[in-house]
Amino acid sequence: MSKLQWYWHRLRAMESGEVAAHIRARFRQWQDARRLPDWSGLKLESGADSFPKLPNPGDAPVVLREALARDVKEILAGHWKAFGHLELQVDDPPRWHKDYLVGKDIATQEVAFKLNHRELPSGADIKLIWELSRWHQLVRLAMATYVLDDERAGAKCVEWLEDWVRCNPPYRGWNWTSALEVGMRLVQFTWIDALLRPQAQARGCPGKMEGLRREILPAHARFAWRYRSFGSSANNHLIGELAGLILAVARWPELARCAAPLDTLQALWEREVLTQFAEDGGNREQALNYHLFSWEFCWQARAALLSASRKIWPEVEKRLNHAAFFFADVQVESDEWDYGDSDNACVLPLCASQANAVGEWRKWMSNFVNSLSLGYWMTERPVAQPDPTKLRIVNEWQFSYYPITGIATHRSPLWIVRWDLSPLGYPSTAAHGHLDALHLTVWFKGVSFAVDPGTGAYYADEKLRCWLASRAAHNAPCPVGNESPRRVGPFLWSEQHAIPGLAYEEALAPVAWLDVTGSRMRRRVNYSGDGLSWSVEDMCEFKEGKPGDFLVRWQFAPGSWIKVATERNFVVKRNSVALEVLASEHWADVKLVETPADRERLEPENPLAGIVSPAFRKTVFAPYLLLVARPQSGQPCVFRTTFLASPDS
Repeated sequence: MSKLQWYWHRLRAMESGEVAAHIRARFRQWQDARRLPDWSGLKLESGADSFPKLPNPGDAPVVLREALARDVKEILAGHWKAFGHLELQVDDPPRWHKDYLVGKDIATQEVAFKLNHRELPSGADIKLIWELSRWHQLVRLAMATYVLDDERAGAKCVEWLEDWVRCNPPYRGWNWTSALEVGMRLVQFTWIDALLRPQAQARGCPGKMEGLRREILPAHARFAWRYRSFGSSANNHLIGELAGLILAVARWPELARCAAPLDTLQALWEREVLTQFAEDGGNREQALNYHLFSWEFCWQARAALLSASRKIWPEVEKRLNHAAFFFADVQVESDEWDYGDSDNACVLPLCASQANAVGEWRKWMSNFVNSLSLGYWMTERPVAQPDPTKLRIVNEWQFSYYPITGIATHRSPLWIVRWDLSPLGYPSTAAHGHLDALHLTVWFKGVSFAVDPGTGAYYADEKLRCWLASRAAHNAPCPVGNESPRRVGPFLWSEQHAIPGLAYEEALAPVAWLDVTGSRMRRRVNYSGDGLSWSVEDMCEFKEGKPGDFLVRWQFAPGSWIKVATERNFVVKRNSVALEVLASEHWADVKLVETPADRERLEPENPLAGIVSPAFRKTVFAPYLLLVARPQSGQPCVFRTTFLASPDS
C-alpha cells in the first residue's frame, strides 16, 4: 500500500478534534526543535515516605536474592535479554541506538521530530533500540544494590544512566520518538532513585543522583505530557504516559510545573482506565499481553496516588479488580499463547524471572502464595472479582463468558479451551487486533496444541506480520476470496468488522457467528458429556443463505509430531502428550502439512503458512492441518473437526 493510501485510511480513523490536535503537536515540535525551557530552578526533592515505599531488604525472599545475584552477573557481562527471552550481547556502556539482533548502530542526534521510527535503515527494528532504553537491566542493578547491598551494581547503574544522558540529549535521537518510551523511563527512574537512595545516603555521596534527576526528569516529564497520545492513538500508550507522569509527580511534586498537577493526571488516568478496560474486565485492545502491560501501569499509578494520600474513584478500583480476574482466568498456567499483538512487554522487572513473568503475574493476581518476588515488591494485591461475568453451563460445557470483551474460556481436569468471540480491537484503528474472531485455542493436559499464530515483529517483516494477523492464519472458518477488513498498515485496519454473535440453547451446544462482507461464518463448539472430546462444527453462508467454500487451518504448536492413523484421523503428540484429531467425511480436502517442503507442494500459494511466533521477534515453522470445504447442492453444509483424548496419553 502506498504512503498516500495509508495516510488516507489513517485520516479516516480520526475525528476533527484529533486532526486539530495533530496540528497543535506539529507547532509544539517546531517550538521545541528551536529551544527548550530552562529547568534549573526546579527543586527535585522527595520525602522519605514518597512513592515507592520499599519493603525491608532483610525480608526479601531467597528466590529473589538468588535471581538478583544471577542477573547482576549476566548484566555486567553484557548478557541481556530483550522482551524476557531474546538473548543479546551488549557493550559496556550499551550502544543505546544499536539493534543488537541485526548488529546495526543507527546513532543520531537529529531532532527526534524529524525521524521516522517506522522505517529504519539497515534492517534495524525500533523495538530493539527502545528495549535497551526501557532500563529494565538498570532497575535490576538498582534492586541488587538495595536488596544485596551490591555497591558495584549501583555504581554501574549510575554510570550507564550518565552515559545514556550524554548519548540522548533531550528531544534528539530515536529514544525521543515515542511518548510511551519516555513515560516508561519515568517509571523506571522513579524506582531506580528510590532503590539507590539508601546506599547513596549511607555513603554520603548523593551528588550523582541529584545530577541525574536534573538531567532526566524535567525533560521527560514535559515530553510525556506535551506529546501524550490522543484520539485514535490513545491505546495502552496513553495509559503508560499518564502512569509515568503520576509516579514522577507523586515522588517529585515540583515536576507538575513541567507537566500537570496530580489532580489533572489522576482525572485523565481514571477516565482511561474506564475507557480501555471493559466492564467485564477485558482490555478493549484485544491483545492479551497488552492487557497485562496496561494493567501493570495502572496498578503502579494507583499505588503512587494512594501514597500521595489521594482516593481512587470506586468504579476505577472495581474495574481494575475485574481486569485482574479476567487475566487470571483467560491466561493459562504455563505454555501460554496470547491472542492479538504481543511484544512480551512488561512495565517493571519485578518478577524473579522475566522468562516466567506471565506465570508469576497470574499467580499473584490469583492470590497464590508462591508469587514471592511480586509479593515482596507489591504487598497489596487486587481483589479479583468476576462481576459481571456469568458462568454458563450449556450441554455440560461449563465456560466463563465475557460478553463485552468477547472471550469464552473452559477449564476442566483435561482441557483448557479459549474461544475468541471478540470485536476487532480498540480504538477506531484496532491497532493491536487480529482477525481472530471464532478462533479456538486448545490445551490438553496443560500442553498447547491448537494455537494462535502470534505476532512476529512490528516492522521487520511486513508480509509476515500481515499473514500472522490474517483470518487465514487463524483456525476460524475462512471464506475463499478477498479478506475483509483489510490490513492497511502496521497498526491500522480499513474498518472494524461486525461484533460476533453468540447463541445457546438448553439442549444444544453454543453457536457463534461473524458477518463479514458477503458472508456469514458459523461455528458450533460441543463438549462431550464424558469430558474426553470436543467437536467443532463449521459452516459458511453467502448471500441468500447459499453455502460457500471456506477453509479451516488447524495450526499446531512448535514441537508437535503427527502420526497419520487414517486419511482423516491423526494423532498429534507434543511434550509426551497425545491428542487425536478427526476430520469428518464432508471435508473436500484434508491436507496435513508437516514441513516447509509439504507446504510448497500442497499450498504453494501461501509461502508463509505454518510460521508461528511463540514470542516477539521469534518465529518458527510448525505443522498444520488444512481442511477445505466445498459444499454441494443437496449435501450437508456443516463440517466437523473432533479433538479426542488419545489412549497414547
